[in-house]
Amino acid sequence: MTNYDAISAMLYPYEVDKNLIEKQCIDFGVNSEDYYSAEGKSTIARIAVAVLSNLLVLNSESDSGFSLSYSTDGLKKRIKAIAKDNGMTDIAEEFNDAPKIEFLDLW
Repeated sequence: MTNYDAISAMLYPYEVDKNLIEKQCIDFGVNSEDYYSAEGKSTIARIAVAVLSNLLVLNSESDSGFSLSYSTDGLKKRIKAIAKDNGMTDIAEEFNDAPKIEFLDLW
């Protein structure tokens, strides 16, 4: 399995353009054609989160009679799950839709 295959597996069930995955690999300094290993899991997860984050601006797309629609809530849940499973607490918290209570110290 290559890094590209591992990223695609993390993105499932979402289909994205190959160039988007390739660009993110370059941005993260990862060769998409190298063999995937568990040591690179965190970086591959960060790439998957970056790719999925690009889809948040879409509600739907169509091409030649084929159309896809996206649930942004579903995308956010998938991003949060990948982040949480890979120790990216900052990203997991960013996509956490649970209400937050903040206390003000006025003294």
